[in-house]
Amino acid sequence: MTAADGERELLRRTVEDLLARHCTPARVAAAAAGAGWDAGLWQALEETGLTLAGSPEEAGGSGGDLSAAADIAVAAGAAAAPVPLAETLAAGMLLSRAGLAIPSGPLTVAVASGPGLRRVPYGRLATTVAAGSGRSGGYGGSGGSGRDGDWLGVIEPAGRGGTDRGGTDRGGTGRNLAGEPRDEVIFGGDAEVHDVPAGTADYARRLLRLFRSLLIAGAAQRALDLTVTYVQEREQFGRPLARFPTVQQELARMAGEVALIGAATQAAVAADLPGAGEGVSAVVAAKAQASSGAGVVAAIAHQLHGAIGTTEEHRLRLTTTRLWSWRDEDGSEAECFAELGRAALAAATGAGAGAGAGAGAGAGAGGLWPWLSGSPAAGSAV
Repeated sequence: MTAADGERELLRRTVEDLLARHCTPARVAAAAAGAGWDAGLWQALEETGLTLAGSPEEAGGSGGDLSAAADIAVAAGAAAAPVPLAETLAAGMLLSRAGLAIPSGPLTVAVASGPGLRRVPYGRLATTVAAGSGRSGGYGGSGGSGRDGDWLGVIEPAGRGGTDRGGTDRGGTGRNLAGEPRDEVIFGGDAEVHDVPAGTADYARRLLRLFRSLLIAGAAQRALDLTVTYVQEREQFGRPLARFPTVQQELARMAGEVALIGAATQAAVAADLPGAGEGVSAVVAAKAQASSGAGVVAAIAHQLHGAIGTTEEHRLRLTTTRLWSWRDEDGSEAECFAELGRAALAAATGAGAGAGAGAGAGAGAGGLWPWLSGSPAAGSAV
């Protein structure tokens, strides 16, 4: 094991131990039923510097690379952590890439695609970093230099008391199936809007997809672990459920889906998102695979647990409601596979050169096989 591997393993253990202490089923369920987040957990995470891993220290982050941030996000998904940890990690990376300082406290990211910003994760509680181009999101794109290009808006919350608040910068509030806040955020007069380099809005979209995929990977692994433990302990007809061939077959299917999700997300992290047009297809493929497998994993887990897995106090319910919610957020299975299909067609026909942002950006430069295999000629890692 290299020194870097040892540091990464130490980080994993630190995060997992902290989350295990704070993310008990009772506390996660209480957060969903109440304020929507666990302030004590957030304070513990912030004190250890875990909330801004992957962002450079000179921008206000904790240092480290995308791999460190990815490990933290996977652990957060596995623990069903009721805080915007993955969103804050993504926001820190987005702001630092744009050359902007990272605000303190919880952060979240939204990409403008029409009037307003809807279903923003933890929008009522966190500072929203909104990304857009031109006049999207209800902003005219004239901040700073008046250039009609990419921009980032930093929208401070009215407070962090944990209640549903109104105000000039917040619209309607809502929740997903897991009880996580999903809110409308409106540009108020106090919003800071900055002109940023071209491609920033697309980078924000890729970050959201990547971190949502990592959360799903962690939750899927936790669902598998819970299910394996249950069928080994639960006996029927005088023997553990795990000894029945049908149960073993379903466990194998479940493990296969979890492995596929893990491989796809790690491939996307390895692409490292170095710039527009690179690593794009890997991220889209990871979200497509994660969204596709999430429903299968959740269904098998509940089938093998039986009714007990749906009870209020059972950890499986806290995990699978997140899987069902996250699979449709930041790009559904159908949306991501359609985007990959368009990119493949562009690569096959040579139409990708000069194409707009997305999985197909630059895909046509080297043909279909280089795009599929991830060779340098394709300009896009898969």
